[in-house]
Amino acid sequence: GLQAQNSTGNKREQHLLDDLLNPEKYDRRIRPVVRSEDPVTVTFGLVVKTIEDLDDQNQLLLTRADIRESWMDPQLRWNSSKYGGVKYVSVDPKLIWIPDVVLYNNAGEGFGSGMRRTKAVITEKGLVSLNVPTIIKSSCKIHVKYYPFDQQECKLKFGSWTYDSFGIALKLENSSADLSEYSPSVAWDLLGVPGEFHSVVYDCCVAPYDDVTYKVQIKRRALYHAMYLIIPCAMISVLTLLVFLLPPDCNERMTVGMAILVGLSFFFLLVAENMPATSEAVPLVGMYYTVTMIEVSCAFFMTCWVLRFHHHNPTDGEVPRWVKVYLLGYGAKLFRFNFETSNPRGDSRQDVDVSSAESITGHKNDKKSTNRILADNIRHQMILEARQDEWRKAALVLNHICIWVFVLAIVVSFMAIFLQAPL
Repeated sequence: GLQAQNSTGNKREQHLLDDLLNPEKYDRRIRPVVRSEDPVTVTFGLVVKTIEDLDDQNQLLLTRADIRESWMDPQLRWNSSKYGGVKYVSVDPKLIWIPDVVLYNNAGEGFGSGMRRTKAVITEKGLVSLNVPTIIKSSCKIHVKYYPFDQQECKLKFGSWTYDSFGIALKLENSSADLSEYSPSVAWDLLGVPGEFHSVVYDCCVAPYDDVTYKVQIKRRALYHAMYLIIPCAMISVLTLLVFLLPPDCNERMTVGMAILVGLSFFFLLVAENMPATSEAVPLVGMYYTVTMIEVSCAFFMTCWVLRFHHHNPTDGEVPRWVKVYLLGYGAKLFRFNFETSNPRGDSRQDVDVSSAESITGHKNDKKSTNRILADNIRHQMILEARQDEWRKAALVLNHICIWVFVLAIVVSFMAIFLQAPL
């Protein structure tokens, strides 16, 4: 009994399809309109399933979606009572007329690639519905200024390739894409997919062409990029403080600095590989790496300055007045260094030592000249030691100034750069 019912139902559908698609009555090459001057109204809708990928380097968006199209075909109507109550049938789209709606900004391997056609559903009223599951590969202009805290808006522009608005009149199914079946992406947050209708007159043509444009608005999930790009750079910049914390007599100061700069350059190359080659804007993370490299380079310069003070040759002359005033004076008070008062000229201590030397050798009148030379040498040596001590004290103060300047620079630059990012 059940097999007989199925056989009867199949025969009814077969009889219906034979009547509908009879080549003598139906021509799929002709637009389904009663009057030739009437357009075919095609209702267009989009169901976004997930955001597969956004290729920043090649500026491509991969979206898994269903494309829904529906239109009326007067030649495909029937009276269901004449065909055993059959109210709808499914047919191969190749057997009927279908609108040539394509993705204008398609970036696939061929015109309209990914459009895997399924069965078209036809109702007894002549309503044809086509639901196309596909992976849309579209071009998308990437704005990298706020990377990795960026928001992107990628457009999906659909329209007829050959028919103007007098041949096919597009109509939006809803004001936005259907997100009821959306599966969240691991890399992007979907903010919305609003749709817009446009009727545009192109330079090539006189009549306007209709199109439906969906704006895929997404926001990058920045946790991954913060963990593997921003935090390592921040840690490297903090490690640069080791250059100032190592003793001036340590020969590894410059070696540590060079190792830090090499590591920073390596991470900078990783950032550059993932960014599109554009000169329109510099991404935040790229700006941060550049500023950090400049700060680290300045730290080398400041370290060289400190080392020059520490190893300054005392025979080159007295300590400049500005060093005594600003470093040994104001700087020492600022950092609360309690330096003992030095007397590079040796007016008191050295005179005592010289008088002692002369008293010891005074009874030897024939060696008076030799003792005076010895006293002069002692006085000169003590002056040099006092100068060297002043230079080293100045280097200590300068080193502390450099530490605080560097800390202030890395904190201010970090906040000034990343506070620009949209919330």
